[in-house]
Amino acid sequence: MVELIRIGIMVVLGTQVSYFLAMLLVYDSMMDWYEWSTFPDPENIFEKTVNIVTASFIGVAYWSGLRVKKRNWFMKRVYLVGYLSVYSIIATIIYFVLYSFVKFLGRTFGWS
Repeated sequence: MVELIRIGIMVVLGTQVSYFLAMLLVYDSMMDWYEWSTFPDPENIFEKTVNIVTASFIGVAYWSGLRVKKRNWFMKRVYLVGYLSVYSIIATIIYFVLYSFVKFLGRTFGWS
């Protein structure tokens, strides 16, 4: 159980990194893809769920893309590499904190 949760944490954090890398290569296409895959004004639970799942997997990279939208081609990539570097450090810290918490819960409740 602990290992499964660890893999889930790595998938969520790793998906953000892969979306960052895709944005470095094809910025406009990835920004459009995110906007097409979400609902601007969700009206029901299905639309809200889609937005939450999409944001949890690739939302940080999209937010970073919005921050650099008005820059030129080269500076977009420079800023995105900076955001990716900061995200990687923060994601590593988050991973170790969550994994330590899950290991603690695993020892406390006897999860194997």
